[in-house]
Amino acid sequence: MATAATVVSRRRSRPRAGEAARRHVITVFRPFDELTAAQLPGSLTELGDAVEVSLRAAPGGRGTEIAVAAVGDTSPERIRRALRETRSLLEAGDVLLPGGPPTTEPTPLNRPLRAATRHGREGGLL
Repeated sequence: MATAATVVSRRRSRPRAGEAARRHVITVFRPFDELTAAQLPGSLTELGDAVEVSLRAAPGGRGTEIAVAAVGDTSPERIRRALRETRSLLEAGDVLLPGGPPTTEPTPLNRPLRAATRHGREGGLL
């Protein structure tokens, strides 16, 4: 009896030399006509020439897509943080951070939640 070989493909998380840089894309609920790449608020503009920013209308009239690719020596975590802050400023007018005093006492049961909150802004979902 012959067995079939299984081929597993894996995605690379970092581009190899010569490949295009990874683009980070978010959708903000603001009309495309209202935004320009040069006037985006928040820390995204502070990255300056280290990133390439492009805008386009989101499919289905759902706002604007902001795409960012590193041109210089900028970490993906810094780009993701800047995109989150920019989206928050555009949609809510303020950057909301979980930095207030805790409302519960530390216990063994809420330890996973505390760890997730502590590390959640490092490179999680946009």
